[in-house]
Amino acid sequence: MKKIVIIGVLMSGLLVGGCGQKKITDSDVTTKKSTKMSSETSQSQVTTETSHSSESSTTVEKEVKSTNLWNADKGKKLADFMLSWGQTMKQDYQEYSPTNNVDLYGLQLPKTVLERLDNWQAVVNDVPISLAWSDNGKSDAEYTLVAVFSDADSQPYMQKHVYFFTLVSGEPKVLVTSQNQGNNDNYLYFKETDNIELKNGFAAIVADE
Repeated sequence: MKKIVIIGVLMSGLLVGGCGQKKITDSDVTTKKSTKMSSETSQSQVTTETSHSSESSTTVEKEVKSTNLWNADKGKKLADFMLSWGQTMKQDYQEYSPTNNVDLYGLQLPKTVLERLDNWQAVVNDVPISLAWSDNGKSDAEYTLVAVFSDADSQPYMQKHVYFFTLVSGEPKVLVTSQNQGNNDNYLYFKETDNIELKNGFAAIVADE
């Protein structure tokens, strides 16, 4: 009888010990799962935030590029391009501005048409245009003038060219005139250049390509 009681007590002890061990194991597993899930969630959040940060940085960079229609760096690139292009055309192009004008058969350009001196009017394809000088490519005028190049100082009479590098609603357009005499309307006639290399070169500089 005593043996039976002792065996019963021992069996009860073993069962209780087994249950206790199982509870500890379950708790450990739950903790490990929770820790793993927390780690995965944290890593996912970091990855997502990094991705969003990268996208945000790219967006800002694109916005900066799109707002910088023209600047000094692009002006330098255009000057270098015109030097190279002029050599291929066997022409010597110099850069001009409203404070440093080129003399085209007596007209001081671009100042004369920018300020409408003596009522001189810039005309494109027989249509008078509004024209304004800008250092950043922005203006309220239809045509925003950002650069002027001419070979007038080195070319023979009747072979002089003046190029106006303009932006029309952000789109690059290169205008050219070789007009050598006046007219009753005081119109200075321009047309868009037919030279593909010149058009593409200016467009690439404007686009920062």
